[in-house]
Amino acid sequence: MPLLALFNGKTKRWVEGRRNWREEMTKWRSEYPGELLWFHCASLGEFEQGRPVIERIRREFPHYRLLLTFFSPSGYEVRKKYNRVDGVFYLPADTLSNTRDFLHIVKPTRACFVKYEYWPNYMFSCEERGIPLVMISAILRSNQRFFGWSSFFWKPVLKTVDHFFVQDQQSADLLAGLGIMSCTISGDTRFDRVLEMTATAPAMDDIKRWAGDVPVLIGGSTWTADEEVLNAWWRRRSKMRHPWKLMIVPHEIGDGHVATLQRHWPEAVLWTQRSVPGWGEASVLIIDEIGHLSSLYRYARLAWIGGGFGAGIHNTLEPAAWHVPVLFGPKYEKFNEAHGLLAAGAARTAKNAFKGVEHLMNLTVPGVDLTTMSSAAGHFVEAGGGATSKIMSFLDLR
Repeated sequence: MPLLALFNGKTKRWVEGRRNWREEMTKWRSEYPGELLWFHCASLGEFEQGRPVIERIRREFPHYRLLLTFFSPSGYEVRKKYNRVDGVFYLPADTLSNTRDFLHIVKPTRACFVKYEYWPNYMFSCEERGIPLVMISAILRSNQRFFGWSSFFWKPVLKTVDHFFVQDQQSADLLAGLGIMSCTISGDTRFDRVLEMTATAPAMDDIKRWAGDVPVLIGGSTWTADEEVLNAWWRRRSKMRHPWKLMIVPHEIGDGHVATLQRHWPEAVLWTQRSVPGWGEASVLIIDEIGHLSSLYRYARLAWIGGGFGAGIHNTLEPAAWHVPVLFGPKYEKFNEAHGLLAAGAARTAKNAFKGVEHLMNLTVPGVDLTTMSSAAGHFVEAGGGATSKIMSFLDLR
């Protein structure tokens, strides 16, 4: 990793963030003594799954110290100032000496890993020290390394977990096949998170005025391939007899990407220019700030979720929680919630860009009633809540 850090900025942050961790963590722990609960997440997405549990503990059991660690810079850099915990650190590399020193310094009462994180040395060291370990919102598939030829190594690792909270029956069945029965099908804590967000999200009066009575299509966390679909749909919108407005919330706002979007949509205005006269009359709005997307979905009639033509789709639960139907590309197979939304009739998927434009045209022509899809989206999210309460009952904190 230090060698790769010479050529890669993200790897450089990964390495530099772990320098002198023993000294920094020892100092931090001396300033925050007492019983400590340790939460570990790979990155930002996993953090959102652990977050409902963290914040529930903070509200109901404020005497516990809370430590949050990340593996990835993309999680740490965004949440390093997260104020619902007492400390945020990078997780030191999974070597035997690191894990023993880490646990000796931190002395956690309990450890909670989220979704995909399986670090053998940490897990064996927790078992050696009698530190209970639970997995939150875990999801397992038969093609993972745990169940192939290497299962002889991974089975003992999995057995160090005191209890698994899994998202679905398949995960529970796979664990049972390894003789691991300490498992609860709790669902995904992100349902609780998005339900809480919709209940507490502030109104955005500027967006409300911009939208007016015109239906809005939001492109959420879009990449270039998604934006090409949206642009093709937008250029064909003249076939529609009633207007739509388009809001684009790109996944990345740097490196000239916003300028590229402005070339695609010369009629667009920027969110950061909302003080300019006539801003609210534009039919296309580009959000050139981060941190607003989950609240913006409130003002949408339909949402296109980015990432489906790349590594995988982004968050579909956030718009669905606002009763907004969703569309996305073909890379959704690893996302249970996407399968659920499709089965519920609250979503459409497109195997290619042509099909994506076709779906958008079919759902935005005059006479199409999106009420059924909207209701299905909201009901799907509401029915999925409750995972946090199940986890809290097991933790039985006092």
